[in-house]
Amino acid sequence: MIDYTVVTAEAGESRRGSGDELRDAAAAEGAYAWAAFDSPDADGIQDALAALGLDRFGTFPVGVVHTRPKVEFRDGEVVLLLKTVWYIEATRQVETGDLVVFTDGRNLVTVRSGLVDPVPHVRERLQEAEFRAGGVAEVVHALFDAVVEHYDGAVEDLADDVSDLERLVFSGRRIDRNQDIYFLIRETLEFQNAVRPLATFAHSLRDRRSGQDVFAHPGFTEVAGHLLRVDASIETCMSLLTTVLTAHQGQIGTWQNEDTKKISAWAAIAIAPTIISGIYGMNFDEMPELHWAIGYPLALAAMVVVCLLLFRGFKRNGWLLRIDVRESQWVKARGGAAARRIADDALARRIRPSGPACLR
Repeated sequence: MIDYTVVTAEAGESRRGSGDELRDAAAAEGAYAWAAFDSPDADGIQDALAALGLDRFGTFPVGVVHTRPKVEFRDGEVVLLLKTVWYIEATRQVETGDLVVFTDGRNLVTVRSGLVDPVPHVRERLQEAEFRAGGVAEVVHALFDAVVEHYDGAVEDLADDVSDLERLVFSGRRIDRNQDIYFLIRETLEFQNAVRPLATFAHSLRDRRSGQDVFAHPGFTEVAGHLLRVDASIETCMSLLTTVLTAHQGQIGTWQNEDTKKISAWAAIAIAPTIISGIYGMNFDEMPELHWAIGYPLALAAMVVVCLLLFRGFKRNGWLLRIDVRESQWVKARGGAAARRIADDALARRIRPSGPACLR
């Protein structure tokens, strides 16, 4: 049995019946049928496609369920695969689902999976006479618009996390955040893969070059522009993350150079008394000051003086500074310790600790 909605100029009526009953309902004058399924594994999908003559793309889901969005046309029929996206802020994860729309402009079948479900909202609008008057094209437009509209919240949350991570990287604290950056890059790429493949189609919609009557609805121009703006926002996040990663790797290189300097400076300070004591430990008879009463304290004093001179020289050259107490310009401009607390609060709220637990 198939659950479907029959839409006429007077109302939208929910029904349940066989494929033959669905075919008869769709054939009624002034009516169209919409069969909506909440899972790709739901029974009756293929029967609904066959009953409405929308099976030219093959047996569902072979050749239809796809890892990337797409739009295909065949003999006047259209299959539109959209990726629904939602962002889990607590774990910084981008999750995706699918919304597959089959239509020939007269009837339609939709199959969805995932947390985001635009179907109930669009079905409620069938109570509006003006919406019903728009026919199948109005429903397809409303579904497309609802999916793209949901992208806004996800991309805003993603951009906030990218911005917080950028501040943490440049907060002046010596913490390796490579894993956090790579994790966000991977999630941003997943989001981009859900949107970018439709960019070419969006351009054709905006320029009214889709070539299909079902996409002639004037609202598709606005939806296409919205989709392209979302794609540009995701690209901005990706560019910023790539820049932050490059800068952070430069930071790590600087930290390593500073560590090498500090180690070399302390090694030089430590080796000076070692050399002096080594010379006097060779026990030659004719050593200078060997038999002096002040020879021993004089040698110790020489060691101390040499070490102090080396320490002063290295400190003046900056080889003995501690990098982790340096504050970035962002921290200084926002009150030092207070800004650090803000950054740490952001880390606790939005970014999980690095480690295997943050991997899926």
